[in-house]
Amino acid sequence: MNIYTWGWERDGQGEAPGGDKWVGISAGMYHGLALDGDGSTTAWGRNAHGQLDVPENSGFHAVVCGLYHSLGLKADGSVAAWGWNRDGQCDVPVYGHFVSIAAGGYHNLALDRGGAITAWGWNRYGQCNAPAGKGFKVIAAGAWHSLALSAE
Repeated sequence: MNIYTWGWERDGQGEAPGGDKWVGISAGMYHGLALDGDGSTTAWGRNAHGQLDVPENSGFHAVVCGLYHSLGLKADGSVAAWGWNRDGQCDVPVYGHFVSIAAGGYHNLALDRGGAITAWGWNRYGQCNAPAGKGFKVIAAGAWHSLALSAE
């Protein structure tokens, strides 16, 4: 698949990599990430806080962008984070086998195999106060809020 960009391009976020090998994409405030089928990740745009400094040999199977940080989910369920860490958004919890990730403005969510949500980062508006329990199927993070779908 090919990547197409449109909109504000002042900081290079409109200069996506070419080719048709991409299986996933995500957009942050001034940057983008693209995931190749082999797990390699390409980043572009503004790198004021290290959000483009993708860890080498990461082997991600999902990538997401926050405002000024980025996350990658590995096949073993671990999560890597890089970029601006002023509010702990890059301090990934080491527990859990995660199957899905979401990045908000300055916070993140991860969903484990059992359907439990882990949240970390800036929590001024309660966006990291994930509901207890299991059974969640889908997570999403906005700039200052979070969402989840549950089968219950």
